[in-house]
Amino acid sequence: MNSRFTKTCILIISTLCLSFTAAAQETGKPLAEKLKQGKITINASVKGCGEDIKQHCPGLGNNSGKVFMCLSAYEAQLTPQCKQGIVEAMLAMKTGIAAIEYSVSACEADADKHCLDVQPGEGRLLKCIKANEADVSAQCITALKDTGLWETVP
Repeated sequence: MNSRFTKTCILIISTLCLSFTAAAQETGKPLAEKLKQGKITINASVKGCGEDIKQHCPGLGNNSGKVFMCLSAYEAQLTPQCKQGIVEAMLAMKTGIAAIEYSVSACEADADKHCLDVQPGEGRLLKCIKANEADVSAQCITALKDTGLWETVP
């Protein structure tokens, strides 16, 4: 195995986990408590690994953690396109976590004020914020628009 590639992957994954944990450990605020009890899913597809998956990891499906672990085991034999795809997927995940942290920080007071009874998930909290747009802070709306989350809810 290429230890540089493995260390880079582990470092990025560890950073992602630590970033989310740090954001979720804030106590005493209703939104923070809700986020501690839920989970946030960030979809990031790995491109360029189709042939590598067929060759080294058949039968595991295209979008599973098992595939990632399997590909890691065959790291030295992966095509450059697959290695690049893995790095790009991890960067997309890191960017997604940063967008969520920024939005939560900017919108926490508004969510607690206008959407206290809304359970996060499936866009419910964003829908509530959007429904209360006239009373929501410019800081929150700007954060949601800057990150692209504003457009994810009809």
